[in-house]
Amino acid sequence: MTEQTSQAALDDYLAGRFWAEDQLLKDLRADIAARAPRINISPEAGATLATLVHAVNATRILEVGTLFGYSGTWLARALPAGGHLDTLELSPVHAEAAREWFDRAGVGDKVTVHLGDAGETLASLDGAYDMVFIDADKEGYPSYLDHALRLVRPGGLILADNIHQRGRLAAAAEDDASVRAIRTYVERIASDPRLRSTVLPLGDGLSLTVVSAT
Repeated sequence: MTEQTSQAALDDYLAGRFWAEDQLLKDLRADIAARAPRINISPEAGATLATLVHAVNATRILEVGTLFGYSGTWLARALPAGGHLDTLELSPVHAEAAREWFDRAGVGDKVTVHLGDAGETLASLDGAYDMVFIDADKEGYPSYLDHALRLVRPGGLILADNIHQRGRLAAAAEDDASVRAIRTYVERIASDPRLRSTVLPLGDGLSLTVVSAT
């Protein structure tokens, strides 16, 4: 067995036990591929988010960046009865598609899709959230972190996708606005004494931050 074959077998083995998609998630991902940018998280990342919901006993979650609701479905399904997800989306087309998919997934009563500019919506929200997941325009990440720190309870989690920037994060020659913003975000979660952070090697890099309870 070659190393490549062995890795594929291992991936299949683990996927079937920890991050297998049901038919709805497969259909949702296919709809994104057909009608939207292919920027949704991977099933592995979705399962990680769902596991973390249980780890912190989350009942109130905030998501910045909805798209068609793929990550939101993983999050909302993990919430207990009475739990709620607030998810923020700029595009009316994406927001409407997400509402339809949340209803089809049976979690529509657990989710509020907020349409509009994320910064304006975030300024109108009050804490305390148990968990915040950021997966929106990269230039906004430092500002979204400011809001998350205000809204997340002590002991809660802040997660952000696309931290690797497809390998550009540490490339000195890369200096566009998105990379600069992600670098600012990374430096802040790495150095703020209130935070304990790491980056998980999932997809394009998923940062995991715990807000200190002390």
